[in-house]
Amino acid sequence: MKSINAGALLLGAALSAWAASPASAASYLQNGSFETGDFSGWTTGGAFEFNQVVTGPAYVYPGAQHGAYYATFGPVGAPDTISQTFSDTPGEQLRISGWLFAAVDHPSRFTLTFNGTPLSDEIDPDTDGIWSFGQFLVTATGTDTITLAFQDDPGFIAIDNLAVASAASATPLPAALPMFIGGAGLVALLARRRKQKQAA
Repeated sequence: MKSINAGALLLGAALSAWAASPASAASYLQNGSFETGDFSGWTTGGAFEFNQVVTGPAYVYPGAQHGAYYATFGPVGAPDTISQTFSDTPGEQLRISGWLFAAVDHPSRFTLTFNGTPLSDEIDPDTDGIWSFGQFLVTATGTDTITLAFQDDPGFIAIDNLAVASAASATPLPAALPMFIGGAGLVALLARRRKQKQAA
């Protein structure tokens, strides 16, 4: 069975690439930073094995991007998902944002969809050893759903500080801030380290 090496837990003192997310407006998402210590507020899908909310160093990750907790995902053979459905104002411009940390594991995959429409689909994502910020601009319909899907056979992909906020009220981004790889201006940077799988 694959397991995550949590290392020494650092409660409330997580390392981060940036002090806080640039998107500081109120988010429609519940528990976007996983600070409940679990997946409360999210609907999970798939077998949902090898996924957990952790604190402190884990696998190749130094700690949370924001707060004390973050989520790691390591489904094997098929993707698992987390999703949230929320009410908003039809026609409103929304900014979907979040932080990704991935270590170019193979095979691995990360996807993000909005109401079933793919916004990002990354094969073997790599963030070059840091938390990497990404965002998308979308138009609200009144009731909307975001879904994130993960697969990482040999290791884990990490996410933190997810938000969906009004684009009009979100803080502008620093000019040099990197984004995820892929569609609609999302860029990713990723690490070259490999993770290990333990057999049960």
